[in-house]
Amino acid sequence: MIQNMDVFYGGAIQGAQNRKQRAAVHRAIINKIKEMGYNVVTEHTTGTNYAEAIQHLEEAIGPLPKEEMERRRYVRDKMINFVEGDVIATVFELSIPSLGTGIEFAHAYLRPSLGLKKIPVIGLYQKDYWPNKLSTMIRGIPIKDLNHVTIYDYTDIEDVKQYLESFFENMNEP
Repeated sequence: MIQNMDVFYGGAIQGAQNRKQRAAVHRAIINKIKEMGYNVVTEHTTGTNYAEAIQHLEEAIGPLPKEEMERRRYVRDKMINFVEGDVIATVFELSIPSLGTGIEFAHAYLRPSLGLKKIPVIGLYQKDYWPNKLSTMIRGIPIKDLNHVTIYDYTDIEDVKQYLESFFENMNEP
Protein backbone atom coordinates (compact mmCIF):
# COMPACT_ATOMS: atom_id res chain seq x y z
CA MET A 1 0.00 0.00 0.00
CA ILE A 2 1.22 3.48 -0.84
CA GLN A 3 1.79 5.54 2.30
CA ASN A 4 2.62 8.92 0.80
CA MET A 5 -0.26 10.09 -1.36
CA ASP A 6 1.20 13.41 -2.60
CA VAL A 7 0.89 14.23 -6.30
CA PHE A 8 2.30 17.27 -8.08
CA TYR A 9 -0.01 18.95 -10.58
CA GLY A 10 1.29 21.47 -13.09
CA GLY A 11 -0.34 23.48 -15.82
CA ALA A 12 0.02 26.82 -17.56
CA ILE A 13 -1.69 29.83 -16.05
CA GLN A 14 0.25 32.74 -17.51
CA GLY A 15 0.08 31.66 -21.16
CA ALA A 16 -3.71 31.73 -21.24
CA GLN A 17 -5.49 34.89 -22.34
CA ASN A 18 -6.77 35.13 -18.79
CA ARG A 19 -6.50 32.91 -15.73
CA LYS A 20 -10.19 32.07 -15.78
CA GLN A 21 -9.81 30.50 -19.23
CA ARG A 22 -8.29 27.23 -17.99
CA ALA A 23 -8.97 27.36 -14.24
CA ALA A 24 -12.06 25.15 -14.60
CA VAL A 25 -10.04 22.50 -16.45
CA HIS A 26 -7.33 22.58 -13.78
CA ARG A 27 -9.98 22.36 -11.03
CA ALA A 28 -11.69 19.37 -12.69
CA ILE A 29 -8.39 17.48 -13.03
CA ILE A 30 -7.33 18.26 -9.46
CA ASN A 31 -10.75 17.28 -8.12
CA LYS A 32 -10.51 13.93 -9.92
CA ILE A 33 -7.06 13.28 -8.45
CA LYS A 34 -8.36 14.12 -4.98
CA GLU A 35 -11.51 12.03 -5.51
CA MET A 36 -9.22 9.03 -6.05
CA GLY A 37 -7.69 9.63 -2.62
CA TYR A 38 -4.53 11.54 -3.49
CA ASN A 39 -3.31 14.88 -2.14
CA VAL A 40 -2.38 17.56 -4.67
CA VAL A 41 0.52 19.55 -3.22
CA THR A 42 -0.45 22.86 -4.83
CA GLU A 43 -3.68 24.02 -6.44
CA HIS A 44 -2.59 27.49 -7.54
CA THR A 45 -3.49 26.75 -11.17
CA THR A 46 -7.17 26.86 -10.16
CA GLY A 47 -7.05 30.56 -9.35
CA THR A 48 -9.40 32.46 -11.65
CA ASN A 49 -7.47 35.69 -11.13
CA TYR A 50 -4.02 36.74 -9.89
CA ALA A 51 -5.08 37.26 -6.25
CA GLU A 52 -6.77 33.85 -6.08
CA ALA A 53 -3.75 32.12 -7.65
CA ILE A 54 -1.43 33.81 -5.11
CA GLN A 55 -3.73 32.80 -2.24
CA HIS A 56 -3.66 29.13 -3.34
CA LEU A 57 0.09 29.32 -3.86
CA GLU A 58 0.70 30.73 -0.39
CA GLU A 59 -1.52 28.02 1.11
CA ALA A 60 0.87 25.48 -0.40
CA ILE A 61 4.28 27.12 0.04
CA GLY A 62 3.85 29.85 2.64
CA PRO A 63 4.08 33.64 2.42
CA LEU A 64 5.79 34.93 -0.70
CA PRO A 65 8.70 37.37 -0.58
CA LYS A 66 7.71 40.95 -1.46
CA GLU A 67 10.56 41.71 -3.86
CA GLU A 68 9.68 40.49 -7.37
CA MET A 69 12.85 38.60 -8.34
CA GLU A 70 13.16 37.07 -4.90
CA ARG A 71 9.49 35.99 -5.13
CA ARG A 72 10.01 34.47 -8.59
CA ARG A 73 13.06 32.50 -7.44
CA TYR A 74 11.24 31.36 -4.30
CA VAL A 75 8.24 30.07 -6.29
CA ARG A 76 10.45 28.42 -8.89
CA ASP A 77 12.53 26.69 -6.22
CA LYS A 78 9.43 25.48 -4.36
CA MET A 79 7.86 24.04 -7.53
CA ILE A 80 11.08 22.22 -8.46
CA ASN A 81 11.40 20.98 -4.87
CA PHE A 82 7.89 19.52 -5.13
CA VAL A 83 8.65 17.82 -8.45
CA GLU A 84 11.97 16.46 -7.23
CA GLY A 85 10.70 15.75 -3.73
CA ASP A 86 8.59 13.11 -2.08
CA VAL A 87 5.67 12.99 -4.53
CA ILE A 88 4.50 9.65 -5.88
CA ALA A 89 3.45 10.96 -9.31
CA THR A 90 3.22 14.09 -11.42
CA VAL A 91 0.29 15.18 -13.58
CA PHE A 92 0.61 17.96 -16.16
CA GLU A 93 -2.01 19.70 -18.30
CA LEU A 94 -0.04 20.73 -21.41
CA SER A 95 -2.60 22.35 -23.71
CA ILE A 96 -1.19 25.88 -23.37
CA PRO A 97 2.52 26.34 -24.08
CA SER A 98 4.40 27.23 -20.92
CA LEU A 99 8.12 27.42 -20.26
CA GLY A 100 7.51 26.92 -16.54
CA THR A 101 5.33 23.85 -17.00
CA GLY A 102 7.84 22.49 -19.52
CA ILE A 103 10.66 22.88 -17.00
CA GLU A 104 8.59 21.12 -14.32
CA PHE A 105 7.72 18.34 -16.77
CA ALA A 106 11.39 17.88 -17.68
CA HIS A 107 12.42 17.71 -14.03
CA ALA A 108 9.72 15.08 -13.44
CA TYR A 109 10.60 12.73 -16.28
CA LEU A 110 14.36 13.24 -15.86
CA ARG A 111 14.35 12.41 -12.13
CA PRO A 112 16.29 9.15 -12.70
CA SER A 113 18.99 11.11 -14.57
CA LEU A 114 19.22 13.39 -11.54
CA GLY A 115 19.76 10.42 -9.22
CA LEU A 116 16.19 10.59 -7.94
CA LYS A 117 13.56 7.87 -7.73
CA LYS A 118 11.62 7.33 -10.95
CA ILE A 119 7.94 8.22 -10.58
CA PRO A 120 5.02 8.05 -13.02
CA VAL A 121 4.53 11.17 -15.15
CA ILE A 122 1.41 11.93 -17.17
CA GLY A 123 0.94 14.75 -19.65
CA LEU A 124 -2.56 15.69 -20.81
CA TYR A 125 -3.11 17.62 -24.03
CA GLN A 126 -6.50 18.78 -25.30
CA LYS A 127 -6.66 17.90 -29.01
CA ASP A 128 -6.72 20.91 -31.30
CA TYR A 129 -6.84 23.38 -28.40
CA TRP A 130 -3.65 25.21 -29.36
CA PRO A 131 -3.22 26.10 -33.06
CA ASN A 132 0.36 24.78 -33.24
CA LYS A 133 -0.41 21.54 -31.36
CA LEU A 134 1.59 20.10 -28.46
CA SER A 135 5.19 21.29 -28.29
CA THR A 136 7.73 19.26 -30.24
CA MET A 137 9.91 19.29 -27.12
CA ILE A 138 7.20 17.32 -25.29
CA ARG A 139 5.86 15.29 -28.22
CA GLY A 140 9.42 14.33 -29.17
CA ILE A 141 10.22 12.68 -25.82
CA PRO A 142 11.03 9.03 -26.60
CA ILE A 143 8.17 7.65 -24.52
CA LYS A 144 8.66 4.10 -25.79
CA ASP A 145 12.00 4.16 -23.95
CA LEU A 146 10.56 5.78 -20.81
CA ASN A 147 7.98 3.45 -19.30
CA HIS A 148 7.18 5.94 -16.54
CA VAL A 149 5.99 8.71 -18.91
CA THR A 150 2.59 8.82 -20.60
CA ILE A 151 1.10 11.49 -22.86
CA TYR A 152 -2.64 11.45 -23.55
CA ASP A 153 -4.50 13.54 -26.07
CA TYR A 154 -8.02 14.23 -24.90
CA THR A 155 -11.21 15.70 -26.30
CA ASP A 156 -13.10 16.55 -23.11
CA ILE A 157 -12.77 16.35 -19.35
CA GLU A 158 -14.49 12.95 -19.25
CA ASP A 159 -11.59 11.56 -21.32
CA VAL A 160 -9.17 13.04 -18.79
CA LYS A 161 -10.98 11.41 -15.87
CA GLN A 162 -10.75 7.99 -17.54
CA TYR A 163 -7.05 8.50 -18.34
CA LEU A 164 -6.36 9.50 -14.74
CA GLU A 165 -8.18 6.45 -13.39
CA SER A 166 -6.13 4.19 -15.63
CA PHE A 167 -2.90 6.04 -14.82
CA PHE A 168 -3.33 5.74 -11.06
CA GLU A 169 -4.60 2.15 -11.21
CA ASN A 170 -1.56 1.11 -13.24
CA MET A 171 0.72 3.03 -10.91
CA ASN A 172 -0.56 1.00 -7.94
CA GLU A 173 -0.10 -2.38 -9.57
CA PRO A 174 2.74 -4.42 -8.03
